[in-house]
Amino acid sequence: MIPLAHVVHELLAERTRLLLTVLAIAWGTASVTTMLALGEGLRLTFARSDRGMGEGIVIVWPGQTSKAYGGLPEGYPVRLVPDDIDLLRRAIPEMASLSGEGNAYPQLRHGERFRSSRVMGVHPDYGEMRHILPVAGGRFIDPIDLAQRRRVAVIGPQVAKELYGEGSDPVGQTLEIAGREFTVVGVMQRKFQTSTYGGPDRDGTWIPITTFQLLFDRRDYANLVAKPKRPEDMQAMQQQLREVIARRRGLNPEDKELLNIWDTQEQQRVTGLVFGGLQIVLGVVGGLTLVVAGVGIANVMYVSVSGATRDIGIRVAVGARSWQVLGQYVLEGLLATGVGGALGLAATHALVKLVDQIPMEGEFFTFVGRPVPVLSSQVALIVIGLLGLVGLLAGFFPARRAAQVDPAEALRHD
Repeated sequence: MIPLAHVVHELLAERTRLLLTVLAIAWGTASVTTMLALGEGLRLTFARSDRGMGEGIVIVWPGQTSKAYGGLPEGYPVRLVPDDIDLLRRAIPEMASLSGEGNAYPQLRHGERFRSSRVMGVHPDYGEMRHILPVAGGRFIDPIDLAQRRRVAVIGPQVAKELYGEGSDPVGQTLEIAGREFTVVGVMQRKFQTSTYGGPDRDGTWIPITTFQLLFDRRDYANLVAKPKRPEDMQAMQQQLREVIARRRGLNPEDKELLNIWDTQEQQRVTGLVFGGLQIVLGVVGGLTLVVAGVGIANVMYVSVSGATRDIGIRVAVGARSWQVLGQYVLEGLLATGVGGALGLAATHALVKLVDQIPMEGEFFTFVGRPVPVLSSQVALIVIGLLGLVGLLAGFFPARRAAQVDPAEALRHD
């Protein structure tokens, strides 16, 4: 058994070196945890805003033929029409959700307030896929709205603010779209969003696709939005989308220009890899400081061993085992590292709390959110593991030297 009091006494014998070493470890720990917390904060912030447009979905725009096929010339345009929706739902078992989308830019009016806005005609599946989630007390478009061609609308928070005023509740109130009166049934929850097409969702207005076609006399869809049942079904679903559309029109199913497909799942995967790599780089930069501090602990241990050579020789001569001598100095290294690490983690925690209180305003933060550092449990475990390794290595080599001391030589040491 190694008395802890003896270990502490040995450490305090070199107070100045010990203090400098503990401070170095604290600085190194604060550096690596701050770097990792910064990387984690950026990763979580951008992942959240990247998912704002929808998670694991594809946006499909009509394209054109890239070569002649079946009697049709190169450059023949592909149209997406309502009949495609039912056909695709029946033909693609991997597909969980599907919606057509029509776009128009009419004038909106409520009372004396006017605004031009992007109005989209959509199916009920669209809301969940694109994270158009209504605030409490409202709803999204439902199948009855489509069947009865109801004049109902879901509006973005910016539209609600400009037409109805800050803090108002537009649900149940009227809204003129292209001169026709609609009832607002929902207001989209505020969300962070970096990816978009046609404009941010906060400025959008959504109505039933059947009402949209009647109001604007448009039968073709601008695009489709689809989501597979499982992430691993994504590629199969995309392939079948192209094949079903091609077969229905007598086109070449191998022609990849028939449809333009934006795979947000792949984009989100790449974004995750980029920020994961950034976090590794930041961790390595901070970890180098921790390694330098570990070298400082090793130096203190070597000095301690050199100064206690005679004492070690006496202990070995009276029967102390090598593992006891080895354990003492390893424990000293771990103890010094632990104290410095605790101070460093406390400093990082205080810094994260301080940054969280800093106001961040501007258009960028409106879309992305506050990229504040996050001292997560994962970051803490990584740092604790690094600290343990540094302390073990810093104490092991001086301890091995101490354990190998020859008692006869040690007793002659001044």
